[in-house]
Amino acid sequence: MIFLEKIFFYLLVFCLPFQTRKVIWQWGENGFNEWTSAFLYLTDILILILFLFWFLRNREKRFFKNGIKMARGAVARGGFWLIVFLAIALVSLIQARNIQLGFYSWLKLLEFALLFFYLKNNFKDLFNFTRLSQALVMSGFAQSLIVLWQYAGQKGLEINGVAKIIVDGVTLMRPYGSFPHPNVLAAFLLLCIFCLYSLWLAKKRSFVWNCLLIIAGFLIIFAFWLSFSRTALLVFLITIPLYFILLLKQKKNILIFLFIIFCSVLFVFLAGAEVSSRFAISTSEQAVGLRAFYNETALSIINQYPLFGVGQGNFVWEISKALDLMSAWLYQPVHNIYLLIASETGLFGLVAFLMFLFLILSELFGDCPRCGDSPQIIGLVIVFFGFLFMALFDHYFWTLQQGQLMFWMVLGVIASNSAIR
Repeated sequence: MIFLEKIFFYLLVFCLPFQTRKVIWQWGENGFNEWTSAFLYLTDILILILFLFWFLRNREKRFFKNGIKMARGAVARGGFWLIVFLAIALVSLIQARNIQLGFYSWLKLLEFALLFFYLKNNFKDLFNFTRLSQALVMSGFAQSLIVLWQYAGQKGLEINGVAKIIVDGVTLMRPYGSFPHPNVLAAFLLLCIFCLYSLWLAKKRSFVWNCLLIIAGFLIIFAFWLSFSRTALLVFLITIPLYFILLLKQKKNILIFLFIIFCSVLFVFLAGAEVSSRFAISTSEQAVGLRAFYNETALSIINQYPLFGVGQGNFVWEISKALDLMSAWLYQPVHNIYLLIASETGLFGLVAFLMFLFLILSELFGDCPRCGDSPQIIGLVIVFFGFLFMALFDHYFWTLQQGQLMFWMVLGVIASNSAIR
C-alpha cells in the first residue's frame, strides 16, 4: 500500500501544472468568472487518494490513540496558528454576501491545510527529495516544450485578458504552458530550476543522466525566460547568485551555476528587445494600473471590515456587486495575497496566517541547526521566500489550484525539517 501511495504522490507532483477539471457550480449572472466558480480538479482527486492512504495507515495507530499528544505537538510546531486561521476564515463567512462561494473557498483552504499536515508528518518517512525533484523536472521539461510551441504559434492574441507584450509595435502573446497564467508558469519553472540545481549536485550521476539534465535544464531555463514574468525574473536574478554563494563549498556548484548563467545570457542576447520591453515599466501600463486599483479597493474593504473582512473567497463577489467595471474579466482578486487575506478574513486572519508562517520557518532554523549543510533545504527555503515576495504582486498562490499546490507543498516539505535526505 505504501508503494501505491508513493506512486500517487509523485503523480500529483508531475500533474501539478495541468488544469484538468470539472466545473461544479457557477455563481453570478454575468457569465463565467474564474473567481466565482467551483471546480473539481484531477489534482483534488489525487490529494483525496493520498488522504485515504494516510487514514488507512494510521487508523489503528497513534493517529487516533495519541490524539491529545499530537495536538500538543501541533501547537508547539506552529500548526496551532494554522488551525486558528482556518477557524477565523470560517467565522468570516458570517459577513459573506455569498456564503456558498465562501464555504467552497474555505473547503479548498482546508484541503491544502491538510495537504500541509500530510507532508509535514509523512514526507521524511515515505518520500525522497531526489524523486520529488525528478518528478518536478520531468514535468517542467514537458511544460517547456509546450511553451516553445505556444510562443512560436502566437495564437489567441484577440482574446481579452490574455497576457501580452509589445515589442517594437508588435504584440506578442506570453506563453502559458498548461497553466492559467504565465506568472504561475514562471513560479513553477523557477521551482524546477532549483530542483535541477539540487539534482546536479547529487553525488552519483551517469554520463547519460548528465546529458538529460543539461537538455532539460536548457529548455526549462529558456521557457522560464519566455514567461516574461517580471517578479519571477527578479527573484531568479537575486536567488540564483545567493544560492551559489551559500553553496560555495560544493564542488559541482560552479558548473551548474555557470550553466544557468550561460543559458540566461544566451536568451537575453537572442531576445533582448522582448526582455527590455518587459522591464520598461510605466505607470500608464494596464497591469500596473489594475494592480494599483485592486490594492486601493482592498484597502478600502479592510478599512470598512477590519476584523473579519468580507468573508473567505468573497473579494471578487464583493467588488462585482459594489463596482460597475467595463469587462467581466476585470473582476479579479487583489494582486497581493496579504491584502487579499486581510480583505476576506480581516486583520485577525492575516495576523494568524503570518504567525503560522513565522513559527514554521523559525522552527526550521531552530530544530535544524545544520540545515545549512543541505543544498536541498537551502534551495527550498530560498524558493519559498521568493514565493512570499512574489505574493506581494500576485494572487495565484492563494486563488489558483496550481499556485496553491506549489505554495503548500513547498511549505509542507520545509515543515518536515529533516525530510531531505
